[in-house]
Amino acid sequence: MYARQRTVNPLLGVYYGIFTAVFIGLVVFLLILEHMKIIDEYILYALTGAAFFLSVVISLATMTNQSEDFYVSGRRVPAGLNGLVLFILSVGGAGLSGFTGAIFFLGMDAYGLLFGLLGGLLISGFFLASYIRKSGVYTLPSFFEVRFRSRFIGFLAALALIGPVLLFAFAELSFLKFMGPLVFGLSSDFTLLLVLVLALCILLPGGVRSMGWAQCALAIVVLLGLIIPLIIVSLKLTNLPLAQMTYGSLIDEISNFQAGVGDRLSSDPAELKITQWSALLKDDFQALSIPFIGGERALTGLDKFLMMVVIAFGLAATPSILLRSTLTLTVFQARKSFAWAVALVGLIILSIPACTIFLQYMIFNPEAKFLVGDLPQWVQQLEGLGLLSVKDVNNDGQIAGSEFLFMRDVGLLGVTVVAGLNETMQSLSFAALMAAAMASFVGRLMTLSKLLSRDLHFQKSEMESDVIGLSNLLWTRLMIVLVTLGLIWSALYVEISGFALFLSGLVLCACSIFPVLILSIWWNRMTKFGFVSGLLSGLIGGCAAVFLTNFGLTNAALGFSLFECAMALITLSFVCSVLGALIGPKPNGADMEVLLDIRTPGGEALYERLLRLAMPRRTTGSV
Repeated sequence: MYARQRTVNPLLGVYYGIFTAVFIGLVVFLLILEHMKIIDEYILYALTGAAFFLSVVISLATMTNQSEDFYVSGRRVPAGLNGLVLFILSVGGAGLSGFTGAIFFLGMDAYGLLFGLLGGLLISGFFLASYIRKSGVYTLPSFFEVRFRSRFIGFLAALALIGPVLLFAFAELSFLKFMGPLVFGLSSDFTLLLVLVLALCILLPGGVRSMGWAQCALAIVVLLGLIIPLIIVSLKLTNLPLAQMTYGSLIDEISNFQAGVGDRLSSDPAELKITQWSALLKDDFQALSIPFIGGERALTGLDKFLMMVVIAFGLAATPSILLRSTLTLTVFQARKSFAWAVALVGLIILSIPACTIFLQYMIFNPEAKFLVGDLPQWVQQLEGLGLLSVKDVNNDGQIAGSEFLFMRDVGLLGVTVVAGLNETMQSLSFAALMAAAMASFVGRLMTLSKLLSRDLHFQKSEMESDVIGLSNLLWTRLMIVLVTLGLIWSALYVEISGFALFLSGLVLCACSIFPVLILSIWWNRMTKFGFVSGLLSGLIGGCAAVFLTNFGLTNAALGFSLFECAMALITLSFVCSVLGALIGPKPNGADMEVLLDIRTPGGEALYERLLRLAMPRRTTGSV
């Protein structure tokens, strides 16, 4: 196992090129069938079903019983494909829909969210991920265990990570539970049952290996489902295909369309006007009362800055993202994979505003006024999907764009409907969101299962378990089944907005994990006592902030928002870590040797070296 020669399969690019060609071919085939009016009523199911079916086939084809393959995919994942998975884990379905809704309702004010995504990947790629890769561990708590040479530290880190990973998992389940009845007419219970079956089919055959290759396929579906419909809408509105570069020409017109929108709706501000960020996190109908640019703004400059910093710190410390760095062949490949992720997230950052600008342009046209009894087909479609509510506010018998009430998820789901695209393109857009949510969910599920089966279950350290050759795969597979069943059952009773849960998970990571992680890598004086002090203060404070603000839906008792509380707690965690490290004993020579080894990019991974050196004990029985 430890002398194994690792090589990247040179045909992986060919395989995923074939997958992409097959999926695009299916889209073209469905377009032909729709034009011939053969399978109109089944088109909405076709592309989503095909995406999930192909991902399950890929998972079954990558079955493995090798421990290294099951936990770290053999450390042979190329940078480009690893970047695809990093991209999909960064946004997920709940985040992708929520970020688009934020831009739709708040305009330029919500750009801090998108820049936070980009900043988080940059921080992780430059300052964290490559050092996690050099350590060579299988889980993030194991990194802390190796760094401080303490089983207790690893155990404590595992306990702290359960909370945010659960929030991320419930965020995607909440979004999937919302999308099933909304788009496909399935009950919430049946939707979650399908999610259960898909998750087990993806994870059980090969663990991280089968999960990662399936996530790559789903990420391709997400990119196709976002970019292709956007190109078509751009051609309809601007006669140019590059939506990311052409939507700016429509902003001035939208500003004119939306001039005075707040005044027109101020007759009932409690119901129709968005004045606080927290209102966006609620799954309620809302009016678009803030212009995309200009006019009275909902957020101050400080709000935007705090939003960006907290999102960046939280994403940088997300376990599912950090652990992707351990799957590459070398430290250089780990850094390169984050470069690919930054490029893909950058594409999404440019695409989301284009999507919302096009949607607003089609709705907020002063000529687009309709009689109450003669509404266009797209209004009826969005009402049927539960994304739009029409209300004649001024009782003039006409409905203008300013009198529509929208759900937050209309940002991505609505653009293909309002643009009048055919059902195949609508199905492609819906499939992209479902694929994003499913790919993100299985990533969180695998992280949680490894935490419970490796870091919290075994009395011995992870390394000792690997050295004596315990069969961990069976127990981990059993844990995957138990955790999946528990999450699905709990999701039946979770009625919190998926986007609120997603942001709360980022807040917990930012408050508890990020300060101690970056100090553990970059500060020589960091000690066990400093780690415990910083982790506990950030974790306890972060949990309190999340619950006091009701997952960000309201302000805390003193009027502070979730992001303001999070920034204060991040600062507190840094201070407690530094003070705890300074008060306690200085790190010894062995601790410094481990730290310097982690910081050295070349050479053998630290964890693998420890395993190799410990192997002779297996024959003597002295473990």
